[in-house]
Amino acid sequence: MPTLTDGVLYGLGILVLDFLAWRFMGRRSEQARLALRALMFGLSSYVLFSHGMNPLREAPWSAEPVRHLLAQILEVVWWLQGARLVTVVLDRMVLPDTWHKERLFQDVLGALVFLAAAVGAIAFVLQLPVRGLLATSGAVAVVLGLAIQSTLNDVFSGIVLNATQPFRIGDWITIGEVEGRVVESNWRATSLLNSQGNIVVIPNSVAARTNIVNANQPMHTHGVSVVLPVKPSVRPATVLQALMHAAASSPEVLTEPKPLVSVKRATNDAIEYEIVCYVDAWTKKIGVRNDLYDLAHRHLLSRGVVLRPLSVAEPIGEPADEKQRLLRNVLIFQTLDDGEIAELAAQLTPHEFDADDTIYSAADEGGHELHILARGVAKAVVTKEGVEVELRRLAPGDSVGQSGILAGVRTGVIVRALTRATVFRLDKDALTPILARRPDVAREMCRLLSVHHESEKMLLAPSANADAGSGGLLQWIRDGVRRFHELAL
Repeated sequence: MPTLTDGVLYGLGILVLDFLAWRFMGRRSEQARLALRALMFGLSSYVLFSHGMNPLREAPWSAEPVRHLLAQILEVVWWLQGARLVTVVLDRMVLPDTWHKERLFQDVLGALVFLAAAVGAIAFVLQLPVRGLLATSGAVAVVLGLAIQSTLNDVFSGIVLNATQPFRIGDWITIGEVEGRVVESNWRATSLLNSQGNIVVIPNSVAARTNIVNANQPMHTHGVSVVLPVKPSVRPATVLQALMHAAASSPEVLTEPKPLVSVKRATNDAIEYEIVCYVDAWTKKIGVRNDLYDLAHRHLLSRGVVLRPLSVAEPIGEPADEKQRLLRNVLIFQTLDDGEIAELAAQLTPHEFDADDTIYSAADEGGHELHILARGVAKAVVTKEGVEVELRRLAPGDSVGQSGILAGVRTGVIVRALTRATVFRLDKDALTPILARRPDVAREMCRLLSVHHESEKMLLAPSANADAGSGGLLQWIRDGVRRFHELAL
């Protein structure tokens, strides 16, 4: 039996210490773990070589079979310890930094090193014929290869995918019909986290045979596509111009590369138009796509094109009055009845503006008109420290000057046309008779305007004496309406 001074007991003690230290040491200190691994391998090598147990030769024979068996185990474990240390060192020194997150290369490298260590232990420690073993293992490998052919297909496909790197961990990609963020890529499959929060596991062989779309490449340029069918009777030039204005109305759409609008295809029932534009982050794609559908609807409606189910016959009737439709979109007019809307619509005056013309400014004389954008695209800006800062984009149906026409409050916002635009103006004198007849409507308009101010700070600039609370702001607006329209509310 081994004694206390025997190297076998020292070697077994080192293995126990190695296991305990490795088991209970935190995974955060990678450098300390590597240093501990190298220290234990050095101690194990010193004990084996100093006590006649050379791992490069067969374990020494003795009168005690147990000691010989333990010596063989220590020498074999020495080879495996060395393989473990070499694997970590090669992983840090040979593999590029971008491959450290990929488990496939680490697994393949580790498997090759441990295979070489196992062959070395069999040849030197156990003194078995390696050639015969390799010949036998080759036949076994053929049998196993036929049995796990699909798995091997995934493995080699994974090697190709990780070598060519069509995607990386964290990229948002589309594989076939599955879209999601890459959370893991191992030797068998690629795992995606889809928009529903579920993990989708795609075998590497499937990923290698289908199209892969990487939304993160090139950087800061992510395409958004919107397809709209329109009835064939509408002139394509009208639709194309409206959709170009829709893309220009979204502030999140990049100007370079420029948005592209084209006719995708034509059928007997419809003509399909496609908007292709770009954003600087894939997280914005869904929001911009939703905005484009809404903006396309508004710009087409401003040109008399109504999006509707093409399978349903177009209703016969008088078209809706454009002026009344625009007034219905103004927040403070939501409480007016049809007769009062028609009364205001009769006093709307159209105005045409070219690109870069100023539509609305507090510096204008008067400055108390309501401006409703009917066609085109405009932007609202404010001047801060001598630099104009864009606040928002205006599309057909948007208005500015609600606080001016109701309470006589000037705003510091400047509205400029981005494209050729048509704007309807409504003077405050057109609103005074309605407010005089219907005080309840005046009070409701004040309430709606105060709510509008709370949600859109830039559209109303209350005086310094106005209270911060909603009650003080509402009373301040009522006082302004009384003075501006000479009413007794």
